[in-house]
Amino acid sequence: MNDHKVVNRTLNQGERLTALIAEDDFAQKQLLIRFAEEHHLIVVDTVSSGNKLVDKYIELQPDLILTDINLDDISGLKACRLIKAKGYDPCIIVVTALTDMKYAEESFEIDSLSLMLKPVTSERFKKSLEKAKKHLTQKRKQSPAAASNDERLIRFKQKICDLDGRNIQRELYVKEEKIVYISKDSKQISIKWTDSHSVQTIHTSSTLKELNAATSPLLFQCNKSQLVNVRYIQKICADLITPGNYEILLHGVPESLTLSRSCFAHFEQARKLMAEEKGVQDAVLRSYP
Repeated sequence: MNDHKVVNRTLNQGERLTALIAEDDFAQKQLLIRFAEEHHLIVVDTVSSGNKLVDKYIELQPDLILTDINLDDISGLKACRLIKAKGYDPCIIVVTALTDMKYAEESFEIDSLSLMLKPVTSERFKKSLEKAKKHLTQKRKQSPAAASNDERLIRFKQKICDLDGRNIQRELYVKEEKIVYISKDSKQISIKWTDSHSVQTIHTSSTLKELNAATSPLLFQCNKSQLVNVRYIQKICADLITPGNYEILLHGVPESLTLSRSCFAHFEQARKLMAEEKGVQDAVLRSYP
């Protein structure tokens, strides 16, 4: 049985935060990049449009968003509202030359941490960043403590490139109950997870063995290259191709997985644990032959 390890997400001293910059003016973008690097942020990408801001945030999930209000297509404020509507909780710093109070009100409506007026100076940048770091520290302290048994945080690694093309390894977190399954394809490990609105895929540099050790028995190894979350199993039936194996049908995803004979005991353990946690009798997933 794998014992779940609770992850302490407090901000470590010297930890470099990741940032996504949204700015349509080239000179201002370069200035923000310079200030970010001076203050030891890792700029994972820059975008000039609001729609790209939404897409890149979901793909990269950086610690911080630094966004101008006026962007191509949709505004930075609208883009952040769309991100939040998808169930994410980004840490936002709004950068703008606009002094109209309605924009200040809109920025606070999306829970931005600060409104940084242009021209941006190193001192203004530093103050906004310090506020963001305090917010992230508090948020990370509260997350594990507030989590129930069904809200375990799983830490995994991901390799990304900064703007200079350097490979950087960062740590990300996802709640275990949101993971549908984890799969190894060649040398690439993919985590399929749901945010209640859609099913998404994250690629990780963590190994299948590391992820198996980090998760609870509810997310069990069903064959040599996959882990599956028992919470998302809809049905298990006989595998028509390989006698003795089973086919796993899942809620919310069209693909099916294989439950090998050698891993059947893991499924039985996960099913029993889930029944115990839910306080029910043996009334789950009894559709296998």
